[in-house]
Amino acid sequence: AQFTAIAFDLLCLLGLWLVGFRFGGTTLAATLAFAWAAYPFTQYASNSNTNDSIMPAFLIWGFWLVTSPAGRGVFAALSGWTKFAALIVAPLWATYPNGRPSARYVAAFTAATLVVFCVVLLEPSPLHELRVFWDRTVSWQVGRPSPWSLWDWGQYRARGIPDLRILQHLLQALLIAAALVFPFYPRRKSPLQLAALTAALLAGFQLVLTYWLYTYIPWFFGFAAIALFSHRKAEQLDAVRAPSVVAVDHDALDPDPAFGGLEPNR
Repeated sequence: AQFTAIAFDLLCLLGLWLVGFRFGGTTLAATLAFAWAAYPFTQYASNSNTNDSIMPAFLIWGFWLVTSPAGRGVFAALSGWTKFAALIVAPLWATYPNGRPSARYVAAFTAATLVVFCVVLLEPSPLHELRVFWDRTVSWQVGRPSPWSLWDWGQYRARGIPDLRILQHLLQALLIAAALVFPFYPRRKSPLQLAALTAALLAGFQLVLTYWLYTYIPWFFGFAAIALFSHRKAEQLDAVRAPSVVAVDHDALDPDPAFGGLEPNR
């Protein structure tokens, strides 16, 4: 567990360096890498030997391959089946950059999902194993109590402590609506907008969770850092061009100056 926590913490750091170098050169690369290393909550996750750096590591590396629909699809699937929270950004990533779902993204996401779940074929009864998987993940998490969560205060039934479940459900509905709207609005997105919307959805998912820990913050921090530290660079650029070392999504090569966003470093 300690090795895994440290390894994926370093993979997040390296991934942010690569993202920064691609979209802003060495200055942004150093800034993003240092931001991850210096942020207290990434250290908490690493020191606690948790698995909470695995999910953002896959998403960060998928963002590095943002102009490759297949790359986005594979890493989005690996991230989503590591922590279900990442599935909320799957539609957003599927429609980048022009608001139209990518067939290559869907195919890559599906293929990666099949590879992930093929482990159940090692058991005598795969269907039984899938049921166990459901019971010990989704079913268990949905009903998981949390004595320190304001959303679960109603369990104490004490005078003066409100039951906020209705408000929680309303906010959850708004989050789902955002996850369905963001893939299509704005229709054309820059990498900077994709990073900001990804951070917003992941942070929003945490806000409406009943069971929450501070080690979850690294889920969205990398994309928040990209959005916060890259904005000045993005204002000076008006197109997205894929470097030759990454598979080119020709839909992303939009000559429209209004497309905006970060330009990959050559």
